[in-house]
Amino acid sequence: MRRTILKWLHWVGFGFLLYFLIVEPDDAERRASSAAKTDALATHAGVGVLLAILVAIWWLTYWRNGLASRPGPKLPAKAKLVHQWGHRALYWALPIMMLTGGLTGLVAPFPVLGFGVIPLNFGDGVITLYDIAEEVHEIAFDALTILAVVHISFHLWRHYLLKDNALRIMVPKVLHRWL
Repeated sequence: MRRTILKWLHWVGFGFLLYFLIVEPDDAERRASSAAKTDALATHAGVGVLLAILVAIWWLTYWRNGLASRPGPKLPAKAKLVHQWGHRALYWALPIMMLTGGLTGLVAPFPVLGFGVIPLNFGDGVITLYDIAEEVHEIAFDALTILAVVHISFHLWRHYLLKDNALRIMVPKVLHRWL
């Protein structure tokens, strides 16, 4: 059951990461429409709240049970360390990125409504503080993205070069025939 939950957390989290890579409120700011800015930020904030819930569940499983994955027997000693510390880095990077995003929303000098409905702040923040928080959040997101790419690359290396079937653990059984 735990493995199934972690599979869902991985793939939903990956979907959120792709969403945040593709849709950024800054992209809407380049357009002239005020409605586009508001819609992009509302969606970004709403999906951020959903990701925060996902990260909280992920963290609770981590704190309760530790790392779910164990390095396989085919991994060299240095790769076992990379495996362990890479997963731990992701477990720390996710909440840091979420906290910086939450802080950015809280200090925004304008109302932030998740999905255009859920009020996430009072809208009375200071623009300078908001700019700093936004920059820190973008740096945290970039760092998380780099960690995710390294994580994915590591497991592709394990699966295809070491041939230890590492991907079968986190891929739905329907897709196993292509691995």
